[in-house]
Amino acid sequence: MWVVEVVVHMKKKPESQKPEGPGHTLSEPLRAGLKSKTRLILLGGKGGVGKTTAAVAMAVLLNKSGKKVLVVSSDPAPSLSDIFETPIGGTIKKVHGLHALEIDAKSAVEKYKKLYGGVIVDTLATIVPIDDTILDEIPNEVVPGFDELFALEEVLVYLGGDYDFIVWDTAPTGHTLRLLSLPDIMHKYATGLLTVHGRIEGVLTAIKSLFDRDTTKDSIVETLTGLKETAVLTKKILTDPARTEFIPVIIPEALALHQTERFKKVLDELGIPMHRMIVNGIVPENTCPFCRSRRKMQVHYLEAIHKRFGSDLQVIEMPLFSFEMKGQDAIRQYAGSLGIHAGEVG
Repeated sequence: MWVVEVVVHMKKKPESQKPEGPGHTLSEPLRAGLKSKTRLILLGGKGGVGKTTAAVAMAVLLNKSGKKVLVVSSDPAPSLSDIFETPIGGTIKKVHGLHALEIDAKSAVEKYKKLYGGVIVDTLATIVPIDDTILDEIPNEVVPGFDELFALEEVLVYLGGDYDFIVWDTAPTGHTLRLLSLPDIMHKYATGLLTVHGRIEGVLTAIKSLFDRDTTKDSIVETLTGLKETAVLTKKILTDPARTEFIPVIIPEALALHQTERFKKVLDELGIPMHRMIVNGIVPENTCPFCRSRRKMQVHYLEAIHKRFGSDLQVIEMPLFSFEMKGQDAIRQYAGSLGIHAGEVG
């Protein structure tokens, strides 16, 4: 059985540092995170490839070596609770030496819509009268990166804590690529609105008087400037080779080649370190005709994966296990195999 307890942090209270209104962004906790020595390992891939299993196993190995580890899932369908066989949820829990957290980004999208989307409303309100309720008509997907922004905030705020490692089980491929691109998007978003605001600031006093809105220069500029700083600091964290590593998790099939090529191209462009990849579900040699056929197909793609990425990345081959990846014993067996194939974790 996993040993579970709710963890209360006395030294750090991330909740008090989360943005609560205009002018309050992630800058303060990110500056604290940059000064910390906490390392960040992100694991990503399409759904169903075993990235959560790999993330938990990675955390187990690091914990076994004496490190304090927080394992986080921002997958819209998180499976940490299934693997640990106990509810995790949005409160950090200690499970057999590990600290675990599941993030529900959708539950806080409205907060970020009010915080950052409200800046759009205030900026536009300097031109025409516009009401906050307009945000209710804007789909979350239209305003860039709200769900990813929340996931990013929830994870990076813990960099300033006393963890040695944060192991992050990210959302499926599309969400993760947007998340990793978010610092550049945030920077462009804030810069563009600051430009618009600067061109029309002369009408601010009149608009405030006519429509009773707080469209003062300080209110808008402070939030947008803070957002730009957040983007810069986040970029520094995600591109720091001494702190951050992204590990793609795939299975040996045709799609894996295209997926990993896409991942690597985007990460190279963004400057995010990527040194190894995990290939899950490899069928062991056996006498079963069906299994042998399956293995033959996998070996073909494994050879292609090594040929394409072997010179740049360590390819960690993980076997297909005969049991479901749930509970302490199963994860320990996976972690043991991962440790042998990975050589050194962390």
